[in-house]
Amino acid sequence: MEELSWNEWQSLCEAMNGYIKTQVLSTACDLGIFDVVERGVTLAALPASLGIDAHGCRILMLGLRQLGCVQVDGDGTVRNSPLARRCLRRESRHSMVPFIMLNDRIQHRACLHFTRALRERRNAGLDEFAGDAPTLYGRMAMSLDTERLFHEGMAAYTRLSPRMLDMKELRQVSMLLDVGGGDGSNAIRLCERFPSLRVCLVDLPSVLDKAKANVADHGLEQRITCVAADMFEDAWPPGCDGVLFSHVLEIFSPPKISLLYRKAKDYLKHVEDGRLFVWALMCDADEGGGLQAVKSSVYFMTVASGEGMAYPVGDHRRWLKEAGFTITAQYDARTIDHCALVAR
Repeated sequence: MEELSWNEWQSLCEAMNGYIKTQVLSTACDLGIFDVVERGVTLAALPASLGIDAHGCRILMLGLRQLGCVQVDGDGTVRNSPLARRCLRRESRHSMVPFIMLNDRIQHRACLHFTRALRERRNAGLDEFAGDAPTLYGRMAMSLDTERLFHEGMAAYTRLSPRMLDMKELRQVSMLLDVGGGDGSNAIRLCERFPSLRVCLVDLPSVLDKAKANVADHGLEQRITCVAADMFEDAWPPGCDGVLFSHVLEIFSPPKISLLYRKAKDYLKHVEDGRLFVWALMCDADEGGGLQAVKSSVYFMTVASGEGMAYPVGDHRRWLKEAGFTITAQYDARTIDHCALVAR
């Protein structure tokens, strides 16, 4: 048998051992090491500052140095990398710590059941969470801590997704219906970017308390309203000339996405110059990547809904056409496995 080449062996090891990067990163964030380092600490003093023993700290630092998150100067001072300083400190304005904890405590935990999910044709990762609701979102409604972790994590993720704000067509909308708007992070960012825009956010009752508080914290109660509704079953609040689906559609199966597109068409058909905006995770056109699309698709299948995936943009274009829309713009963000579509 032909022996593996060095490159093949390295590639196999990366695939097998990638999970350890997630574990080292989430543990480091959980302990708050990057905030401790930013305030100033030596390698010798670090274990006591973190409340762990010296041997465990040695292993953690081995992992973080391999990831390039920290460095140790000649005098023993520990320093954060520029990325860690910007995104891995809880105190940072651009902190991704909430999403890293969501990734660890919900997504990674549930995706350990991927094999069972495929064999049993159900989102078997739900067994990790109490309740009998058929989706993760339903079960989160029964656990305030889990729901808070999820929405704080998604808010952090959304803050670092800039391409949605590049859709210049949003300037031509006066009242935007944010379907499945979660904790209001999208609505707030859009109102801050477009001073004349108003937003009506629609989501389940269990989510809206967080959204209302978030909106109030930003002083936007006069521009953002929150309405409790099931996006599939209930009528959408009237009066909007634009509809936004942001990180919503990919959770569902093609028939459900088509239903939502048809519902958006019926909602907008009497609105002059009504526009639909789609911002979603999408895989490569040939369904050969990328990594974020793969991760999210496994998560949707294993726990979130038992269906859905990061579909290629061609699928969305076809579903929109079948629903009666004309696509007027496409904004690709392939480096983060996303795409935005604008339709009339």
